[in-house]
Amino acid sequence: MTDSSLIARREGWIAAWVGENLIMMHAESKFYLNLTGSGSRIWELLESPRSVSDLCEALGREFDIEPDAARPEVLAFLNQLLLRKAIDVHPPGLA
Repeated sequence: MTDSSLIARREGWIAAWVGENLIMMHAESKFYLNLTGSGSRIWELLESPRSVSDLCEALGREFDIEPDAARPEVLAFLNQLLLRKAIDVHPPGLA
């Protein structure tokens, strides 16, 4: 995954807010995820496909940090979503 990779939500996931937690479930597998803080915000930002760089810049603006400081945590979180089959990673221009 690179800064220019396009990240897109995978189909089949439904999400609902329960208090300050975003609870997600995959409709077929019944697998659950509980997202809070910046993780839930990343999921919201992925309503439409975005590059890793764009996600880092958006979070940097919202949380008042440098995008480069956000990048390691954003990449770690995206890798966890990828392992759980919640997102797809596309080369630039193919999402």
